[in-house]
Amino acid sequence: MNSGKHIKTAVEKLLGNIEKKAESHGKTIREAWERIQNEEVKKHAKPVSFKRGILIVKVDSSPNLYKYTLEKKKIIEEMNGEGKKRIKEILFRIGSLEEQ
Repeated sequence: MNSGKHIKTAVEKLLGNIEKKAESHGKTIREAWERIQNEEVKKHAKPVSFKRGILIVKVDSSPNLYKYTLEKKKIIEEMNGEGKKRIKEILFRIGSLEEQ
């Protein structure tokens, strides 16, 4: 009997499904960002991660970090839209907006 292999296969399949779902959800958030945010915001800020309701957004400078932090509530409302409470929090981080 090789139940260890069976369990390993089941766990790998489950983890693969979770990763695909998380990747898909992150893609949806990035697509919504591109649709909703104006060109000025998109020029200076980019979503890089989304986990457990927390969206991490990189911004290109300290002044923009401050500006978007002040606008955080409005950005969350825009992103969630129509009562969908997916994003609970946004954390802004200074960093390069270049693709990694």
